[in-house]
Amino acid sequence: MRYVWGWSAMIVGIPGGLLYYRYGKLWNSFLQALGAEVVESGETTRSILNSGVSKAENESCLPVKVFYGHVLALRDKVDAIFVPRLVSVRKGTHTCPKMLGLPDLARAAVEDRIPIIAPTINFQEGMWANYKAVYSLGRLFTHNPVRIIRAGVKAWREHRLYLERLTLGLDHRSALRGEAESLLCEGRELRIAVIGHHYNVYDTFTTMSLLDRLSSMGVDVVTADMVPEEMRRQELKRLPKEIYWSYEQEIAGAILACTRHRLVDGIIFMISFPCGPDSIVRVLCEQENKRLGGVPLLALVIDEHTGEGGFLTRIEAFVDMLWRKKGERVREREAVAV
Repeated sequence: MRYVWGWSAMIVGIPGGLLYYRYGKLWNSFLQALGAEVVESGETTRSILNSGVSKAENESCLPVKVFYGHVLALRDKVDAIFVPRLVSVRKGTHTCPKMLGLPDLARAAVEDRIPIIAPTINFQEGMWANYKAVYSLGRLFTHNPVRIIRAGVKAWREHRLYLERLTLGLDHRSALRGEAESLLCEGRELRIAVIGHHYNVYDTFTTMSLLDRLSSMGVDVVTADMVPEEMRRQELKRLPKEIYWSYEQEIAGAILACTRHRLVDGIIFMISFPCGPDSIVRVLCEQENKRLGGVPLLALVIDEHTGEGGFLTRIEAFVDMLWRKKGERVREREAVAV
């Protein structure tokens, strides 16, 4: 082993899959502030996907297979790999079971050849338990408590800034770089919501650059991050039963807010096969959307076998249909005005 616990020279790898699209900036900033050298696996590629598929169980969902590939890409480049165990991010909910077992999946992927740094974050146990978990993580790199606190404050500030950029209409890459290129452009007439887990929306390889393709078609793109949080919460309160999974709550709230308030002309719901929680939310949202007489909703289910030709054909057909519907509404309004 090249590393010694507590030395700032430790090289720590961060896999660029799953929760990286939500918390990658937070993790990277915290570890760097503690003195670690951080290496990220980068964007998903065909080789990363293929290596993940060869290692993961066949029943695993596409994002888990991609995650395996990112872990394997780091195995021979770092001293340790950072994979937190996220049990719950808010009271009364839990994350998907695959998030609970990610550290164990990572250990299986690297065959225990290098350590997996896996702090447990569980908001069911209260803030103090999570503070202790973060502090224990910091102690792996430094025994200076002030440095750990400062690293945490700095990382949290940068994380909030990243999330704020997402709410303003930037995609994942632009938000990380702090660029001002938005998914929304002034003057565009058609607006489509692309809703799903961050890793199902912002991974340009598995989504075949969907956000960029829609933008090139002259479409404004709205993500779940851009739907006001209060709107999402109000929609969740209207449901007969609370959704158990935290991130599915965000997805359902965003879809239903777009439907009720007509924030968009159409919705694309990105789902990875075979995700159980997303399948349940899909049925719920389709039923509510129909009951409300809402906007057209296309559920796109993707896996490692999804072909680019069929994928793009469905997207283009959906966009063409929305343009036709929009034209019909314009003609109806003109007829009424006359």
